[in-house]
Amino acid sequence: MPRNFNSLMGAAMQRGTRFWLQVSCIVLAVLNGIALFLYFAPPGGSRAELAQESEQIRSEIAAARNRSVRLKNVAEKVEVGGRQSGDFEARYFVPKRIAYGAVIAEIQRMAKSSGVQEREAVFAEEPIEGTSDLSLLNVTADYQGSYESLLGFLNAADHSPMLLMLDALGATPQQKGGEINTSIRFQAVIRDDGSGASGVSQ
Repeated sequence: MPRNFNSLMGAAMQRGTRFWLQVSCIVLAVLNGIALFLYFAPPGGSRAELAQESEQIRSEIAAARNRSVRLKNVAEKVEVGGRQSGDFEARYFVPKRIAYGAVIAEIQRMAKSSGVQEREAVFAEEPIEGTSDLSLLNVTADYQGSYESLLGFLNAADHSPMLLMLDALGATPQQKGGEINTSIRFQAVIRDDGSGASGVSQ
């Protein structure tokens, strides 16, 4: 009887060992299968796919950096342009409250330095399209002098610190003395400063 019991116990132990060995083999096979699946098809993508995504991200970062640099350069140019525009306006656009007196004084200075005689002058304003505070001051005047003095007058106007634009010129030579009668129209840009100044004639 004890011999039969020992035989039964030994057989049971062998069956248990085989069972757990089988279970272990199955578990190892499943784990190996999972490992192989994760190696060949990882959830985040294969190595080639990850490398491609990384390269694409680097390219997008480089493109964004280039756009940022371009925008910065444009912003700097706009700032410089705005500053230069403001400097130009402050230097050459005459405030309306002093425009007439300043233009008259400058023309008289040029006429005196060049030796031409100024006759009657007429001033008139006209608005500049697209602006709300700028207008053109038209100065039409008659002058008399020699050809050389007229050239000197035009040269003085060209080098004037004030922005005087030559809009029209008509010349009539005289029969005696080599004198020339001229009619010249200058234009100056004036800025409305709320002074309410009006046109005058000299």
